Amino acid sequence: MRMALRLAALAALLAATAGFSSQPLSERQAQDRLPQSKDQLWHVLGQCKVKLDAKKYTYSIRYTPEVQALNSTDIRISGFMLPLEPTEKFKHFLLAKRTPTCPFCPPGEPNEIVEVFSAAPLRWEEQLITVKGTLKLVTQGDKGIFFQLQNAVKQ
Repeated sequence: MRMALRLAALAALLAATAGFSSQPLSERQAQDRLPQSKDQLWHVLGQCKVKLDAKKYTYSIRYTPEVQALNSTDIRISGFMLPLEPTEKFKHFLLAKRTPTCPFCPPGEPNEIVEVFSAAPLRWEEQLITVKGTLKLVTQGDKGIFFQLQNAVKQ
């Protein structure tokens, strides 16, 4: 029982701090050998400069003019699903450019992840999926979330 509580506390700590540290170089190199989305939109989003304030444990972002022009427009993007709800079907998940490798940390930098709110519940899929929805630029520096896709529909 005590060991289970310790493991649960460690998992919670890792999950809570995962967004505040840079991805270790060895993990990034391992992910580079795994499948990742080749969608051109990830390159566009990746041009936004992300900065970590290690003292406040928050991120900030500088959107490029090209990304600012996409705000509130309909876009299509492909990536890997990371469910945020503990259900068989869900409407809220993260979409990532890179293959997820750790259940406690996002697979990449904040400019490689989109928070998705789908119009209808979806089942998790291991392979790349494509979704279409309205892109919203958001400032959730405490979570490392800067892109949302609203009313998303799987293509």
